[in-house]
Formats: sequence, structure tokens, C-alpha cells
Amino acid sequence: MHSTLPRSGRRVRSALAIGASVALLAGLSACVETPEQAAENAAAENVDQAASGDLTFYLVPGLTTHPAYLTMYCGAQKQAEELGVGIEYQGATTWDPSQQIPVVQALLAKDPSALILTPTDGTALAPVVKQYVNAGIPVIATDTTLADPSELTAEITSSNEQGGAAAADALGESIGGTGSVAIISGAPGATTDEARVKGFTDRMAAEFPDVKLLEIQYSKSNISTAASQVQALILANPDLAGVFGVNGNSATGAANAIAQAGKKADIHVAGYDAEPATVKLLEDGSIEILVVQDFQTEGRLAVQYAYDAATGNDSDIVRNTELENVIATTENASDPEISKYFYKETCE
Repeated sequence: MHSTLPRSGRRVRSALAIGASVALLAGLSACVETPEQAAENAAAENVDQAASGDLTFYLVPGLTTHPAYLTMYCGAQKQAEELGVGIEYQGATTWDPSQQIPVVQALLAKDPSALILTPTDGTALAPVVKQYVNAGIPVIATDTTLADPSELTAEITSSNEQGGAAAADALGESIGGTGSVAIISGAPGATTDEARVKGFTDRMAAEFPDVKLLEIQYSKSNISTAASQVQALILANPDLAGVFGVNGNSATGAANAIAQAGKKADIHVAGYDAEPATVKLLEDGSIEILVVQDFQTEGRLAVQYAYDAATGNDSDIVRNTELENVIATTENASDPEISKYFYKETCE
């Protein structure tokens, strides 16, 4: 319909319409948060929560039932109590990224103050960690890490290459520098396992060049799987002289298979981690060396860094922490300065 307003009236109406549109757009823009703004707002909210004692962190381990991660949780609990914050322990019962990812995704909806995570796969867990970062939630990696750790607030682990090298030194000496050696790892993609294997294979090649390293087997940290794998390797390799169990369950399975085959005197075992069943095998000589991690300190540091991040004290966070390993042998297993690092099944 043709307007009957004079030109000046039409100009006033147009100006009012333009002004209203600009105001509407400005209002809409103000309602849309960028990821950076969301992170800043979440950090400010966490500071307010900290002031009221209302911070809650979630610890998601590689698998909830393993004594190593229960020990980590014990350390986390102690630190949480000292800081007056909440700590929850949730995860899958198997080392499997397809089981861990849904747990981590579900926890995001609870809006935790921070996530403490042992990624079961350094690549597969990256997208869900990114979701936390975009929501302004700090993520601390423990024991294992991401293939690209740039999104993490901090990483806490032991020196895995050094631990693998120490295992190679001990095992190479035990077998006299000859024969075949099997490597039973956890799962492909686990950054800690990969570093341990690298330390082991590099040192073995440099110091014991006559030792033949067999193709790596993956037990997924399952004792019975590791035992079956070692049983097959014993049959296929009459010169098998040693086994490196890259984690506690793999070492335990290897030792069990060797004992069942009556080869305890002929095949030597170096392992990693010190859960109760593995320590018993160390004490009776079925395993000769264990590389032990300080999981209680990992848990305590993770909670401290999560607290620092949630309360805006970023300058207090150490971006990358590598703790020294403790080397336990059959000879020193009863020493209290060694045994205090052995893993627990319950918190004291």
C-alpha cells in the first residue's frame, strides 16, 4: 500500500526502524558467548564456588578396579580433604576408550569444577577433552596423556622411557645378553605404554644387541590374556629367555604362564607397577624387577593443580610433571622405603 506520510515522516520512521534493528542486533550479540568468553565466565564462577567451598572434581582413571588407580584416588582424596573440595571417582572397569568416552561425556553434563583423566587412548579422548576446554573446565591428565596435550591444563606422569630403560638393563643382565625377549604391552595408543616400550627397546638395542626382540603383544591389561599370549610364545620360541610386562597385569600374566610351563628358572620377567598380586610374585622371585610409580603423589598433585586452575592460580601449576620411578627387586621388596610405594586396594 502506498504511504500517505510526508517524506519527513517516512524518514523518521525509517530512522526509528534502523535504530531498533541495531539495538536488537547488539542485544543478540551480547547473548552469544565465544568459547573464550565461556572459559572466562566458567573460571570466574569457579572462583566464586571456591569461596563458598563448593568445588567438585571428577577423577576418571584408566580402569576403576586397578590398585594403581585406587592408589591414585587415595592420594587425590587426601589432597581434596586438605583443600576442602569434593572429589568423585568414576570410570569403566576395562581399559577401553569406547567404554571410557561415554563416562567422560556424561560427566560433562554435571558441570564439574575440573576433570582429572587418565586417557585410555591419546587420540580418541581428544574430542571430548576439547568439549571440556570449550566449556571452561580444566582438564588434568594423569599417568597417560593425549597425543596433542596442548589443550590440557597439566600432565602428571612418571618418566616412562626411563622406567622402560631400567627394565631393559635388569632383564638384559638376567638373561646374559642372549636369547629372545617378549614384550607384553597394554593397548595400542596408550602413551605411557608406548614410552615404556620405546625406553626398553632403545636400551636393549644399545646395550644388548644380541637379544632378539619379538613382536609386541597387546593384552589390554588383562591377566588371562597376557598368560595365554606368553604360553603361545613359549611354544613358538624355544629360545625365549625373558619377558617385559609393560604393566602390572601383563607382568602377572606372564609370570603365571611361565610357572605353569615349569620355566621359572629359564625365563626371566621384568614388570611394571606394584599391585598386591604382582608384589607377591616379586617377593617369591617369579618377577625379578618391578618399575613402580608414585601414584599417590600423582593423585595429590592432580587435585592441587585442578584447585589452582579452578581458583585462578594458574601461575602455581607445573605444566608437565614427570615423577621419578622406584625400582623394586626381589632383594629389596621388604624395605619399608620401597614397599611404601606399593599399590593399595583400599584407602587407609
